[in-house]
Amino acid sequence: MERVGIGETATRSDAELVAQCQSGDDAAFDELVLRHQQRALNVAFQLLRDHEDAAEVAQDAFVRIYRSIGGFRGDCEFTTWLHQIVVNLARNKHRWWRRRGRHAIVSLDCTVETDDGALDVQVAAPTDAPDVAVVKAEFVRLLNARMGELPPKFREVLVLRNVEDMNYDQIAATLGCSVGTVKSRIARARETLRERMKDEG
Repeated sequence: MERVGIGETATRSDAELVAQCQSGDDAAFDELVLRHQQRALNVAFQLLRDHEDAAEVAQDAFVRIYRSIGGFRGDCEFTTWLHQIVVNLARNKHRWWRRRGRHAIVSLDCTVETDDGALDVQVAAPTDAPDVAVVKAEFVRLLNARMGELPPKFREVLVLRNVEDMNYDQIAATLGCSVGTVKSRIARARETLRERMKDEG
């Protein structure tokens, strides 16, 4: 007789959960949300630099997924689909800001949420001298500010590459562009950051 492991439900893959959602299992959808809501929130915040707007985008992303999951055919990973939706919603939010003359406000002392809770950016090792820690902290603040000033298409590729640790193919699938475009945008984004950071020196 086949035995079912106690932790089986905790190890279901995203694809299995999606299939169960498509069969009407709302508990499977809840598990997908719990598994990926922090990822969606982190990406949205890195793109928008605003906690309230990021939370709204992350919530809207899962609402859209719930409504359209029946048509998801698995041509890409669930996380790629999620990223596509979050990025598109963030783009819509940027357009909404521009129409109203609003610019993103970069928080210089915000925390980053992780699966284990809120973490402050660690800018100094315990053995750093106070003056070294101050210099490092200032560098992180400036980098954070300059990232917030990048055009959305540049910030998107850097967030997906450096924060989400995606490869070029995954980024291309998420953004709906070619790998060559991804590489070009990353190169231009990094060069822009270098130039702006050099001006701070």
